[in-house]
Amino acid sequence: MRRLSAFLLVVALAVHACAQATGGQGSPVLLPVDEHSFAQIRAAAKGKVLVLNFWATWCKPCLEEFPHLVKLQKHYEAQGLDVMFISVDDDDAKTTRRVRSVLATMGVEKPSYLKKSRNDEGFINAVHPSWSGAVPTTFVYDRNGKLIAMRSEEMGFDDLEKIVVPLLR
Repeated sequence: MRRLSAFLLVVALAVHACAQATGGQGSPVLLPVDEHSFAQIRAAAKGKVLVLNFWATWCKPCLEEFPHLVKLQKHYEAQGLDVMFISVDDDDAKTTRRVRSVLATMGVEKPSYLKKSRNDEGFINAVHPSWSGAVPTTFVYDRNGKLIAMRSEEMGFDDLEKIVVPLLR
């Protein structure tokens, strides 16, 4: 519990510092995630319906799906929905700029994540043992943290709503 509290404090401070540095505007907050911190991110969302979307800048279906996920977040955030984006792009300066650019273009206002694992297989297994690592992949968890759906395909707004809305009741 102490490690989770410390992690959340670091995330909150990072978000605050970035907002202060940009005046609340500018480049989206992009935080690192690896196989160890992934569990902490999920645990921090307990009590909310969590939609985790794994994507990449080079993935056309990912980019086509993105606006639906952003719209879903805006429509249902007040009811307890948390949509998080995790980029599986390479961890280099040029790619990180591209990831931030996509997030800004898509209107993502919340902190997002960039995979920083040196062990891709370990990261994939930490997310879910049956996940192949394909993108786009979206995981939906209920308020208790139970996995309800895993879809390794592009999803439209209506498809996402059919899964999420019953969980928000």
